[in-house]
Amino acid sequence: MSAADLEVGIVLPQYGTAIGTVRETALEAESLGYDAVWLEDHFQSWIGDPRRGAHEPWTTLGALAEATDEIRLGTLVTSQSYRHPALLAKMAATVDRLSDGRLELGLGAGWYAEEYERFGYEFREPPAERLRRLAETVGILQGLWTNETYSHAGEHLEIDLENAFCEPQPIQDPHPPIWIGGGGEAFTLRYAAELADGWNYGTLEPEGFAEKLAVLRDHCESEARYDEIRKSAELFVFVGETTDEAEAKRERFADEMLPDEPSEPREFFLAGYLETAPTGTPAEVRDRLADYGEVGIEEIMLVLPNATDGGDESLSLIAEELA
Repeated sequence: MSAADLEVGIVLPQYGTAIGTVRETALEAESLGYDAVWLEDHFQSWIGDPRRGAHEPWTTLGALAEATDEIRLGTLVTSQSYRHPALLAKMAATVDRLSDGRLELGLGAGWYAEEYERFGYEFREPPAERLRRLAETVGILQGLWTNETYSHAGEHLEIDLENAFCEPQPIQDPHPPIWIGGGGEAFTLRYAAELADGWNYGTLEPEGFAEKLAVLRDHCESEARYDEIRKSAELFVFVGETTDEAEAKRERFADEMLPDEPSEPREFFLAGYLETAPTGTPAEVRDRLADYGEVGIEEIMLVLPNATDGGDESLSLIAEELA
């Protein structure tokens, strides 16, 4: 798959920015022909100073649904722990209706333990405990969205539903696409194979994605099922008119946001994104994205850390190359 064949979305700048900047970036992405915009789900920034501000994704998506016309809107990803599944089903159905059927629901098991603890959520260990709740949440969402009434006896979640319903239901048939995010091979990829419409991960070179996709394929019941799943990569990207300019952008961002010796999980996470970030001229970035397409990635979610800097043209430079 060439870079031009990839679906390309933008992860919006929701940390340390004004809400108007989030909206303006979404509108610019739509005008440039990007396929989707995405928001993460955090109470605090996981990049740099945690207190620099983080916009809540679902209320923001509601506003973006009204502000935009065609671009798809998604979460990358919503933590299953932060909202009761019935509430999440209702919120998502509402955003799908506000957007006239443009919602993509990314769902994850949660990883940011410091955030969980600070804001009063239980961070269950081992990860399999959170992942089993993730799978059960997917079942509840699908049940509420596709049935007139739905009952559920909680197995891993302490949740029982009795003749529950979600009215009005989402516009999309049978329901908004559900993405599962994460790279765990024993649980996450198995649940993606069994339950999801799409799978997302980051911090890997193309060769690493090829290995994950091979595991995903093995978990699928058939090749047809594997082909149904949309495979995506979240990538930080630094682009400039010259390679040196792009490299300088990456170095400045690392100097500002990453300590010399990472010690927290979020810092190691960011280091992984920066180590694998396509960096260079628009043509060099295009060629690197094509490498991901060659191993089976079909959609790319781009984080452009410099996109909101005054005078920066990262959004348009990449759009022009991939158009």
